[in-house]
Amino acid sequence: MTTQARSIVRNTVEPEYTRYTPANGRKPDGAGFGTDGWLFALPGETLGGIRFPQALYAAFQVSKHGALVWRVREMGGESRQVGSDSETREGVLALVVNAVAQQREKAAAPATRVPGVRARGAAWQPCRLERIRAGQLAALPTVAEIRMAYPLAGGGATLRLITVEGGTAEQRHTIALMERGAAGRENDPAGIHLGTITDGANTEGLKTAAGWHLMRLGFDYARGAAWAPYTGSASSEAQRKEWAPLLPEGHRWPHTIRVAITATAEHLAYIDRAYGPLPELPDLPAGVSARPSGPCSWELCYAGRRFWQLSYRPRMGGDVWTLYADPTRTDPLARAASPGELLATIPSRDAEAQACAAARKDS
Repeated sequence: MTTQARSIVRNTVEPEYTRYTPANGRKPDGAGFGTDGWLFALPGETLGGIRFPQALYAAFQVSKHGALVWRVREMGGESRQVGSDSETREGVLALVVNAVAQQREKAAAPATRVPGVRARGAAWQPCRLERIRAGQLAALPTVAEIRMAYPLAGGGATLRLITVEGGTAEQRHTIALMERGAAGRENDPAGIHLGTITDGANTEGLKTAAGWHLMRLGFDYARGAAWAPYTGSASSEAQRKEWAPLLPEGHRWPHTIRVAITATAEHLAYIDRAYGPLPELPDLPAGVSARPSGPCSWELCYAGRRFWQLSYRPRMGGDVWTLYADPTRTDPLARAASPGELLATIPSRDAEAQACAAARKDS
């Protein structure tokens, strides 16, 4: 019997945190990391012959349904949320540790790999990749819902994407339509945050805002579908009726509207890339070698003396390739839409590093 290796990140008790603010220069690049927060790392390791480099994350607080919760995003690439939200920093760390450990253990599990192959995309058996892809397609949302909040919850309206089983697909598929969001987050100039969208759930302003978010997430209205009032359970409707006198005109009914949605061709293509084999690297420049070093990453070497890390993140709107200066992936040098753009810079980067080293030696 083969025993699956356990990730060492499960032994993480309390990592070392580094504070970041808009003023101290440590805030991660890109939107979605809050105005301030804490950076921390989970250690690298080798599981089942696959090398997983050290990974960096940002923990920060966000407003959710009128309360502050902790959230964690990975640094670099698509900056995806890791784990679920929690009321405490300790709680969100535990969720992140479990999520990262499960991801590494799953990638390194003997049953998922072809012997002698180390790269994630090439290593997973085609039949397993197809099952994962089918599961992702089955879990796609089929309904979009706009619901007005109760008055004591701060009012406002929430967009929620719902799967065929009736649950919310992902955390990012629940959106407060009338909150400005974290600093630097992209906002829709055509409808979001305008006063007209606060008149009720079934207003054109709210539907405009919801439509913009749907497009951004890779969804569109099903052919012939239109927003329509939705009646919930008897207990929910009774509670709504009790709260109705506290709501201003325009907020009382319909409190919830729904519409059928479908994934766009761009979203389906993203799933094919995210859960399919990794793309092949193009021809390498003279003197450059590459070998897989973990899921979606390669270790690059030039002239046998200098090393870089190259990572790949599929993303709707354009995949992201990132070049790092060291194996721990803590220092992103450049990002591009294709690996060839970054690989072509390796010889010049090495020459620059050699010149800097010579200058330091002479000084």
